[in-house]
Amino acid sequence: MFFSGRSRLLALSTSVACFIPTLSIAQATQSTFAIPAQKLTGALMAFSRQTGLHIAFDGKIADNLRSAPLYGRMDNFSALHKLLGKNTFKIDSSNKNFITLRTKTAKKTKSSEQTAEDNLTVQGHRRELRTKRNFAGVVDTATYDDLSNLGGATSIAQMLTQLPGVTGIRNGDEPRYISVRGVSSDLNQTTLDGITVASISDGGSIRRRVNLQNIPAEMTGEDSIYKTFTAEQDGGAIGAVIDMNPRSAFDHKGLYKYINAYGIYSTEKGSAGANRIPGMSPHLGQGAKAVFSDRFGKNKEFGIMTSFRYQKRTRNTSKTWQEDSYNYYDTKGKILKPNASTTPGWNGMTAPRYVDGGSYSNDLNTLGGAARLEWRPKNTGLSASVMGYAYQRWENSFMEHNEYLLDDTGIWNQTPTSGREYIYRARTISRKDNWKMNTNGVLGNLNWHDNISTLKLRAGYTWEDYFNHEPYVTARVYPSEKGNKAVFADYTIDKEKVATLTDISDMNKLLNSGYTFQTVQQEYDRDHEGVANVRLDYTRNLNPDSHGFGFASGFEWRSLDATNSSDQLWYNPGGSAASSMFIPDMKNPNGPFFDLTHFAWDKQTLDADKSRSYTQLAYFRYKEQLFDGYVSLHYKWRHSQLIAGVRADAVNFNAFIPETDGANATGNINKKNGGYINPLPSLTFVHEFPRDLIFHAVYSQSVGRPQPTDLAQAEQYSCGNSDDTQAGSVNCSLTRGNPNLRPREAQNFDVSIDKFFNHGRGVFSVAYFDKIIKHDIYTTRATELINDELTYVKQPRNANTSTLMGVEVSVVNRNLKGPWNQSFDLNASGTWMRGRMTYEGANVSYKLNELPEQPKYIFNGSVTWHIPQIRGALKASFSYSAKYLEGLNDDPTQIYGYGSQPSLDIGAWHDITDNLRFKYEVYNLAGSHTRMYYGKNLNRLEAKENYGRSIYFEVVYN
Repeated sequence: MFFSGRSRLLALSTSVACFIPTLSIAQATQSTFAIPAQKLTGALMAFSRQTGLHIAFDGKIADNLRSAPLYGRMDNFSALHKLLGKNTFKIDSSNKNFITLRTKTAKKTKSSEQTAEDNLTVQGHRRELRTKRNFAGVVDTATYDDLSNLGGATSIAQMLTQLPGVTGIRNGDEPRYISVRGVSSDLNQTTLDGITVASISDGGSIRRRVNLQNIPAEMTGEDSIYKTFTAEQDGGAIGAVIDMNPRSAFDHKGLYKYINAYGIYSTEKGSAGANRIPGMSPHLGQGAKAVFSDRFGKNKEFGIMTSFRYQKRTRNTSKTWQEDSYNYYDTKGKILKPNASTTPGWNGMTAPRYVDGGSYSNDLNTLGGAARLEWRPKNTGLSASVMGYAYQRWENSFMEHNEYLLDDTGIWNQTPTSGREYIYRARTISRKDNWKMNTNGVLGNLNWHDNISTLKLRAGYTWEDYFNHEPYVTARVYPSEKGNKAVFADYTIDKEKVATLTDISDMNKLLNSGYTFQTVQQEYDRDHEGVANVRLDYTRNLNPDSHGFGFASGFEWRSLDATNSSDQLWYNPGGSAASSMFIPDMKNPNGPFFDLTHFAWDKQTLDADKSRSYTQLAYFRYKEQLFDGYVSLHYKWRHSQLIAGVRADAVNFNAFIPETDGANATGNINKKNGGYINPLPSLTFVHEFPRDLIFHAVYSQSVGRPQPTDLAQAEQYSCGNSDDTQAGSVNCSLTRGNPNLRPREAQNFDVSIDKFFNHGRGVFSVAYFDKIIKHDIYTTRATELINDELTYVKQPRNANTSTLMGVEVSVVNRNLKGPWNQSFDLNASGTWMRGRMTYEGANVSYKLNELPEQPKYIFNGSVTWHIPQIRGALKASFSYSAKYLEGLNDDPTQIYGYGSQPSLDIGAWHDITDNLRFKYEVYNLAGSHTRMYYGKNLNRLEAKENYGRSIYFEVVYN
């Protein structure tokens, strides 16, 4: 909160004073300190946070002074004297409500304390607790701190996974999206400074979810997750409204600079260096980030903030698949007939039929920056800003995957965990991705306020572009099992019953057994999404200290324009593949690789018709216009507040999709359109009881807009053998989008209690939430009569009502006093959830007690241990998400999802000099694996991935 005006407190006409409130000085006499030497303004703010004392001072003078370093436990006033040193300030504590630091030449005036707020910069507790206390509903906030945030926490997604009820939806070893309270990430609304952010999802798909991995954490200052909704917020959120607030130059009194350079070591080597792909380091990476800001102008009314990011790191992965197919032998090594564990004579040991292993080498890069120019003229009530950002992420990824079908004609050296079998079929799969994602935005706002009203105009355009070149080649061979031509595979089975190939009897013999191409393909993806957004909001009598009647009203217009296109080149299979393959110097996966770097594409025969048809079918364009208006009525008593409002959410869209004659594209584009309008009422009640106990009760309605890919999808019709048909009376399949989808309609009920304690540095929260979601959307398969043929029709549909309820408990406590003059910051939360939905498919219906991306339990937390003796701290972060489903199927045994995902990260930092800090971090300290499961209860392991650990060493200048 900022106040501008003439400084009466210090009788300096051009000065800006600072006031840091938390507690009365009578409430503490000694504190533990960990304050490095720095600009005196920052040191005094840190002193206030660590003691809880109010301090008022002339910020313009303090900006030009340096503090002394302060470490250890001591009397508060002695510590303040030491911190000030021989600076120009002297301490005045004659008023019990706050300490005043006066220049040694300034004279005290009778009215100085009374007029202090006219010219004070107010810095309260940590901003996340202030936001939580001031918001009428339920909100959790993460604040980025340059000095104490760990370098591996590079994105907004990683920061937000520490908040209550948040699950990181991972891509590799990092979260890419977040699910809030068990609601799919597609049903969040994500904004930057109130402006909706454009985003392209995995593989270039156009969905509602926002890729928070693309947004560097240092670009924003405070990121909030709003879990309850009023009419002032976007109506397109069932999970949460995620609002990212850009950093401001006015967070600092003058010049601010922060530079961080770091190195990265990844323990998992993978196939980098063995795959003939140049420029990929097996282990090492590096990065740098910087933030600069300053204020200028006659009255420091202008500010500029810039941030920069560069990172290059290696992420290698080993992956094994578990096929639900086994061989069962008798005591003489003969296969049982039938081949089942229930057949009499089984020797009690299981042998695998399929053994799958893969290795992924990924070279991940980020480069970009952001800049924000602000204007806050004094005594006008005006403020304005314009911001731009541009980041590029690009990845060189190479996948090697070897799949073996082992024959049941014999087994040798069998034990419960190992053995040897014939290789009946070997299949090699190689894929190379060279993708890049450009994330850009230009945003501006113009604000005016007086003592009772505010008017805010915000506008912006954000866009993302995705490019990828993906060669994909597979080949297979059936080695002879006769005489010396046979090739054997040695396997092991781990405690999770996952088989791994440890050796092949003769790799050269396998390579020369006659590999032939099965699939040869190249794909060039180009995708674009742009979002233009304008908002105008007006409030009256809604200041934090206002009482009585107030209201808010506003209007929003938003336009989304997304295009998906892909040039696909399909080549005729069947030719000899051995000349394009080699034997790598590694054993996971065990088998030949393709040399894709030198692959002879010019010797392949293009299937022109198939390439043309697939290219045309891959295209679509989706355009959407949103017009929203709202009014929200507030009434505030001394300890209570009531908010009632309604938002009108109106959307119309046009979908442009390829026309087909059933199986092939005709070259024409069809246009389909639709739209809807929904009134979305909300009601919020807040009451503050004595002893800092706050009660919230909220009811709201919101919508979950259909995915563009669900509305705009080309029809594809086929008859005969395919993945979508099966033997019997149904011989044809049709897949298509559904432009008639209605949005999901949710009724949201929330009740919560917040107890603030430890002089405002801690909060304990308990929340209950319940959501009833009508017209839920998922892809189903139904049987229809088309062209006199029974046909399986797969398309997204509005289904039955789904429900979700849960309980969320969290605690935050900062500056907990410990032994030996040390202190702790604690953040911990746990969430329990239960969902209910009914899946309706082709002649099948079944119930589930969970929703997609909804785990049953979530635990997040962190502990920071401040150690004055080393002028530093230790920090441990932990998150745990129970298993959750990702995809549905007519056959409930083929439902798939992810297993439980624990994560433990640890870091430490200490000051080397007054301006230099070293940081050390280990990510995934426990070496957790990502596991994929299938089955109605996700009880059968399908695959597991190992990413190893990442170790960071950072040098920070501040």
